[in-house]
Amino acid sequence: MNRSPDLVRSFAPTFAAGVPVRRALAGMLLALASSAAAAAPAYDHYVKLTPDNSAIGNYPAQKAPILTIKSGETVKIDTGGGAGWRNPEMDPAEWLKKNNIPTTIDNPALKETLEVLDKTQRYADIKSGHLLIGPIAVDGAMPGDSLEVRILSVVPRIPYGTTGSGPGRGLKQLDGPKPPAHVTVLDLKRNVGIFESGVEVPLAPFMGVMGTQPPEEDGPNRSSSPPGRFGGNLDCRWLVAGTTLYLPVFAPGGRFFTGDAHAVQGDGEITGTAIETANTVTLKFILHKGKTLKMPRAETPTHYIAFGLDPNLDNAMQQAVDETVDYINELKGWDMFKSLPLSSMGVDFHVTQIVDQTKGIHSMIPKTLFKTIKDDYWYKPGAQ
Repeated sequence: MNRSPDLVRSFAPTFAAGVPVRRALAGMLLALASSAAAAAPAYDHYVKLTPDNSAIGNYPAQKAPILTIKSGETVKIDTGGGAGWRNPEMDPAEWLKKNNIPTTIDNPALKETLEVLDKTQRYADIKSGHLLIGPIAVDGAMPGDSLEVRILSVVPRIPYGTTGSGPGRGLKQLDGPKPPAHVTVLDLKRNVGIFESGVEVPLAPFMGVMGTQPPEEDGPNRSSSPPGRFGGNLDCRWLVAGTTLYLPVFAPGGRFFTGDAHAVQGDGEITGTAIETANTVTLKFILHKGKTLKMPRAETPTHYIAFGLDPNLDNAMQQAVDETVDYINELKGWDMFKSLPLSSMGVDFHVTQIVDQTKGIHSMIPKTLFKTIKDDYWYKPGAQ
């Protein structure tokens, strides 16, 4: 990538002596998600969850943009989810009551989700999959450009989420019938998910799917399940409020989609789902003309993130290493003979997910490694 100065930023946090790196990373993720979501950001456009604004299970190239914006504008987007109980064997109100969920079937997000499931146009005979919003076009975006997506806020719309598993998901296949999904009630005031009495999971809401229109060679109705060069179903838990996602552009307008709302997820997403919920996400879009990316990248106040994606986990790891080396080369003007040893001694590689056919690895490149790169990242944790 021919990298511009505004894409090269840094932030140098101070860690308490003796705090393990993994614990510090987890604390940063929680602080980042919590503080960035505290104040509702201003926005230029508001996209509601409706059948006309939605697509299910794929990225339909034939679907006209639901909104066209200018570079630098901000969009608030309502997304759907939480209707996994939908089946003929149980009344929705009964299901909510049985699971001690503090809402009713009249919850607007649930009613909108049901309407989307009933009325959204299907493409290529794809009946199910991620509930997506899009495409949103950015004026002037063309193939070879890149799109900077600043994640300003991610807030759950419903007070619960579900985590399921089933045949074909994870490493070890389950025998017998698909087990019921685990229901987690969300305490949004305390920012925790109540797994059961005495067991709580800190929340860090993010969107599992954020991507541009896939390349033309992927076909006009590519499934939303596997991620790719365009981003999509990355399922990276670091894509919380305060993080930036950089995406290649493969089609005029870029054509951005989002969906697959999560309240929190662990690296690996080992059962195939996180805490699946419905979120409202607010995003700022910045177009970078002529700035070409081979793969998605991300940036937090404390780290640069590179991705590797492949059906084979070893190949995904190799691609993540290659992308990490390229990222560092662009930051420092180095070649691989410097960037590779630095990556081995100072960069952590994590399994993003193993359940989306195309497996993911992401690297966490600490900004503290680079003492001479100016800190001009747009978001500072704790800033109001």
